[in-house]
Amino acid sequence: MMASGVPALLLLLTGAGTPHRLLHEEAVAPVPGVVVESGRPTSASAPVPRFDPTETVESAVSEGDRFRVHFTRQGPNAVPLADADGSGVPDFVELVGRTYERVATFYAGLGFRPPPGDATTPGDNGGDGRFDVYLVDFARRGDGTFRMETCLEGNGTTRCTGYMLQENDFAGYGYPSDAHAVETLASHEFFHAVQAAYRPDLGGIASEGTAVWATERFEPALDDLEGFTHYYLESPDRGLLTDPSGPGVGFNYGAGLFFQFAGEHFGDALLVALLEESVRQPEARWPLLLDTCLRRDFASSFDAAFARFSAWNLGTGARATPGHGYARAEGYAPLATTATALPASIASLRVAAASSRNFEVAGGASFVSATFEPEPGTDPAGLSLLVAAVTDTTVLRVRQSDRSEVLWAQVPAHDATHVVVSVVDGRPQGLGRYGRLCIAASGQDAACAPVEPPPADAGTDAGTTPDAGPSDAGTGDMDAGLPDEEPQPPGPPVEDGGCQAAGGTLSGALIALLLGQGLRTRRLPSALRRN
Repeated sequence: MMASGVPALLLLLTGAGTPHRLLHEEAVAPVPGVVVESGRPTSASAPVPRFDPTETVESAVSEGDRFRVHFTRQGPNAVPLADADGSGVPDFVELVGRTYERVATFYAGLGFRPPPGDATTPGDNGGDGRFDVYLVDFARRGDGTFRMETCLEGNGTTRCTGYMLQENDFAGYGYPSDAHAVETLASHEFFHAVQAAYRPDLGGIASEGTAVWATERFEPALDDLEGFTHYYLESPDRGLLTDPSGPGVGFNYGAGLFFQFAGEHFGDALLVALLEESVRQPEARWPLLLDTCLRRDFASSFDAAFARFSAWNLGTGARATPGHGYARAEGYAPLATTATALPASIASLRVAAASSRNFEVAGGASFVSATFEPEPGTDPAGLSLLVAAVTDTTVLRVRQSDRSEVLWAQVPAHDATHVVVSVVDGRPQGLGRYGRLCIAASGQDAACAPVEPPPADAGTDAGTTPDAGPSDAGTGDMDAGLPDEEPQPPGPPVEDGGCQAAGGTLSGALIALLLGQGLRTRRLPSALRRN
């Protein structure tokens, strides 16, 4: 019993090494593209990790009555046996039960559906309809996974049930505490169960990315998102539309940064709306689902949001700037750029949909201008050009191009050590597009696309207001709350002339915008531990 006299968990003996019944494959409705498991870890024929047939498997029900935690006290899957409160249930098992209850309550409070119960699951359902968590040894090959088990189809939608496998003791994993480890795993993996309550096939980027967001939203101090951001910020030229495989799968977790942006900028309701819309459009891919939600409910669009997301990414790590972008950007990785000499011309630059190409040039000039001219016949929809004046520790100002056939943007750079130029393709679908990029400082000639004189409203402050949607065009400031700059004299226009290419197409070496601040990482990266 606990000190309060209320038992945290109800201990039940569920077997002495006797395998549970196998799931009847023929009883599960086949759902194209959805993989279901063929047996729970109490079965000797289940995929690893699983309990050993010689182990006595017990279970305990969480105080909130929504979870059943399965564990053993001996063998390779044994949990830590400490029982400080004398309840008869190991403290580690009680911690697991309490944490999953907290996580489930938190997600329900945000408006997400709870996972369906498994009382009607054919074969072994863990003993009842409660959500099952099995504590088994991952041997440092992973630390937890949600396994879908039964998928039900009806009214054109698919809802799946499943169970959790979680590391039994986290020995040697490098987490600062058992509580930190269990909170990280429970918040991430249980959100996969939440996803399955809507639609199980959103793809790796949406599935893992929103789960990383969910952990950050549940408890920012867990720093799971921070440890994953480098996977995205080192490769922002990789589009969000295609799930990577093999060694590149860490990108799925790093994509949590995009969903973190979505939650911070638009609110939790957008992430809830994304999953709800996935039920209404069961065949649509997640970027189009998000575009639907943004246009219908938030007066924005996927491409407008992606352009602002790209602007936020300019201020991470040591360049995290109060009032610009993420609330906790100082803990994120730096944005990778290509170092480029001025003036610069890249004749054929490819930009994938839902990606950005980022270049860094020297600051100090009165103005730095950039143009991007898509190849003839290319629809410029969704293309944006960002030009940002920065120092080693601050984003001073960010200017965004209009959305004409030739994109142009100019930024005062007299007080900047560097200028970052980002070519952004924010479309939620489509193939990569090519165009010519030119960057030049005031007083330099550039043989690039024609540069029109600055529009009358150049330099206006767009402030921190949410995106205005597809009609939010025009050259403007994306300072997102940065202090007003001092008025500057107009710089000379960039003229046609003899610009020399900066070493040919993408010849500059990839460098980091920040060098002095390391990532807060654990000994074994999460992307290597999770299944």
